[in-house]
Amino acid sequence: MRLLTTWRAMLRLVVAFLCIALPIGLSACAPFTTSPQICVCMFPVSAWKAQAAQTFAAGASGAFALKLIEITPQQFRFDYVFKSPAQQISSLQVAVSSSLPSHPTPVTQLATTVQTLGQIGSYTVGVIHVARRSQAGQIITLAITPVTQSGATGPTWRLEPLKQVRQEPPRTGGIMWLSTTGLPEAQWSPPVMAQEVSYVKIILPGQPVADRTYVFLRSDDPVKVTVITKAQYLAIAGSRNFTP
Repeated sequence: MRLLTTWRAMLRLVVAFLCIALPIGLSACAPFTTSPQICVCMFPVSAWKAQAAQTFAAGASGAFALKLIEITPQQFRFDYVFKSPAQQISSLQVAVSSSLPSHPTPVTQLATTVQTLGQIGSYTVGVIHVARRSQAGQIITLAITPVTQSGATGPTWRLEPLKQVRQEPPRTGGIMWLSTTGLPEAQWSPPVMAQEVSYVKIILPGQPVADRTYVFLRSDDPVKVTVITKAQYLAIAGSRNFTP
């Protein structure tokens, strides 16, 4: 019994080390790949599952792709890239809800705000902040409505990117870095270092590397995401964590 207890304690330490390692620069995912992957680092175990098929939507209004899901003690954060045709869309309206498909309970609407982080050509980089809620079995649904410059709305996309598969243990939180087939030219680096800095780039066919523009971010705060400069990013992450 004592041996089993010691083994479990050692396993918890290993899991904790691996989850702490991701923000400081060790990632289980190969960065900037177009093959579908979901990389997860949760402490101490994952109670959440990202649903890869529910991270992309497209239509006449444009294309929307989730690139990162962050879970903090206060929020779910859905980091996205949106491509608008000829920049006709001025904003996105997003409503987020929680539901339990296995139980006839009402849908719970969650407080939501949309933060635009930057613009790269016809691509908008942003994050959806959602009030945190914990209930085993729940599915988090995003209803995304593009709004034109004249105020007209397009069709609403509904995505179910996040599911809580079990009751959360204490201190659960972490990052799900998504690399899926939606908008593969929009590449969001996995967060590195304790400050959880990352960046977004758009790789356009025929565009010289020197002409690329980026959005640099810092997201270690449990509530806010901050846009930073390239110099600030490099001062934290170092050139080894930047690929033009």
